[in-house]
Amino acid sequence: MKPVSPVQIASPLSVVDAKLWMLGLVCFCVMAVDGFDTASIAYVAPTLAREWNIAHAALTPAFVATSIGAVLGYVSSGALVARLGRRRLIVLAIVAFALLSLGTTLAGSIMSISVIRLVTAVCLGWAVPATISCIADHAGEQTRAAATIAATTGLSAGAGLGGLLASLLIAHHGWQSVFIAGGILPLALLPFVWVALGGTDHRQHADASSYGVVTQDSAKSSSIAALFHGQLVFQTIVIWSIAFVAFLVTYQFMFWVPTLLVSYGFSPASAALGSAANAIGGIAGNMALLLFVGRYGVQRSLMVTACLAIGCIVCLGLLTVEGSAVLLLIVGVGAGTTSACVGQATLAVMAYPPALRTTGVGCAAAAGRVGAVVGPAIGGILLTLGFAPQRIVLVSCLPIFLIVGLLAISQFQSRRAERVCAGID
Repeated sequence: MKPVSPVQIASPLSVVDAKLWMLGLVCFCVMAVDGFDTASIAYVAPTLAREWNIAHAALTPAFVATSIGAVLGYVSSGALVARLGRRRLIVLAIVAFALLSLGTTLAGSIMSISVIRLVTAVCLGWAVPATISCIADHAGEQTRAAATIAATTGLSAGAGLGGLLASLLIAHHGWQSVFIAGGILPLALLPFVWVALGGTDHRQHADASSYGVVTQDSAKSSSIAALFHGQLVFQTIVIWSIAFVAFLVTYQFMFWVPTLLVSYGFSPASAALGSAANAIGGIAGNMALLLFVGRYGVQRSLMVTACLAIGCIVCLGLLTVEGSAVLLLIVGVGAGTTSACVGQATLAVMAYPPALRTTGVGCAAAAGRVGAVVGPAIGGILLTLGFAPQRIVLVSCLPIFLIVGLLAISQFQSRRAERVCAGID
């Protein structure tokens, strides 16, 4: 199997054909509606708790079901692509999660909404790896990393902008309107998806053949076990570890940043500004990756943004800061942590050959989703044990240091693979 090196990537500003721009825009939109639908349960949780006269903690099964469903969708996406093709799977997933989103408006209990969110998240999980691998294959070697980063940013943009839309919808039309929008928007996108993705499956098979991948048994060649074949074992372990740790620290910080702001003197109402600052930082971090990746490569670019997050966390935990300075530091933390979540998908895209890309991206995302569950739980345990919010923030530096170390290992492995391909070693 021919190894793929992620070290040097051409500038994302290179001239590309119109087909790539159209495909990239459509893939970004698919990821955006996916991000909106995934976060929709979080948007409506406070309103549901009030209208159903239940405690906020009672909605935990719905959140857990969403995470479990996403993991199941991620890990099964590769096998489904092998059977259906990416175009048909993405269309099927969009139709399914759109209709299920509309169906969520009929939920009247914790059990019913949890079951619906579980199945919806499975369909959402199908779409993400297939969409990322689709744009990666069409972009080609020189623009692959930048195209992947740009498309994956749609998840953050959809979740962030979706929060603003959801607040307006809930205020004027009730919580059901969020899920109605989550059904209508992806259905409206369907014609563009069908047109833009035409021919992408043919390109996938052509690329797979050029890598010497046996496509007659595509289900076997795209299985999870194939990720641990030969020299891919080490890369898979490193990428999964980066994904797990990146999502762990990102979601730990995301969930507890309002509590942190209260400890800095913010009112409970204004503490929500921390979540907005974190989201803004995430988008800024992704944009920084687009600028850095062409010159420095994926791993070194992620090291830079991770070090930015470490510096901002140290300032938050040790220095006396207040007001806008706190929010600015949170923007820096968001830039470093969120870019690591995007970067793990880019590393998976660059590490695996075409026939394994959807499976590789999906499994890495699944590992990250597990970290997204573990991270907030660790934060809650530390708070229960009496740790001050500032100390919890400082503790989050440890996994970020681990990310930097894993990225260094990944870069070393990539350079070694390059030398082997060139016949130097």
